[in-house]
Amino acid sequence: MKNGNFHRNILVSSLLCFGSLTGLAGAAIYFDPTLMNNWIGPAILGAPPAIGLIFYLIARSWTKEVAPSLDTEKAVEPEKEEITTGPETAPPPSKVTVDDDFNHQIILASEIAIVQTLGLLQREGRLIDFLQEDIEPYDDAQIGAAVREVHRGCKAALKEVFGLSPVLKAAEGSQVEIEEDFDPTRIKLIGNIRGNPPFKGTLRHCGWKFTEVHLPEWTAKEKTDVLAPAEVEIS
Repeated sequence: MKNGNFHRNILVSSLLCFGSLTGLAGAAIYFDPTLMNNWIGPAILGAPPAIGLIFYLIARSWTKEVAPSLDTEKAVEPEKEEITTGPETAPPPSKVTVDDDFNHQIILASEIAIVQTLGLLQREGRLIDFLQEDIEPYDDAQIGAAVREVHRGCKAALKEVFGLSPVLKAAEGSQVEIEEDFDPTRIKLIGNIRGNPPFKGTLRHCGWKFTEVHLPEWTAKEKTDVLAPAEVEIS
């Protein structure tokens, strides 16, 4: 509230209050004119306006000291705390996005490994050429000669990139015992299977596992579906 409003309200209040008292004093003298014959009449008429004037001056002086502070508190809004967050940064990726990216990287790495391995077997042993060839028209001698070359090249390719070892180190055809907590990804049970392990059976295939992997570093920017490039001789 401004000072002018304070002053106006005080003045109006003084006039209403002490004006009413003055009016009552005037009415008393009107009904009893003899009061003006002594000091009581003038005192009754003059006291309310005088007291009202004194009250107004005191109140006006008080408002000069109090009102400015009220105006300041009213006008000045509290400063909002400025929060400095620095440069805007992108929100962290969600867990779903991170997991999807991780799975994509695993799939991509697996596909690259397959492409590299098959490409190496094709390059060294012509394995894909042999498997895609229709061998029905050829006799066993011709097929045997071709297989010898494929076998030699593919064996060299596997030895170059993989360290291999049998899953079960036992002679094929020998008796083996399968423990109760065997890993079905490492041992496949065939034949007449009854009850629960442990089992005893004949080893038909030792299985294979890799102990080392030495695939060359993938230098292409993206994965490729090419296992072996087409070869064109320019004359």
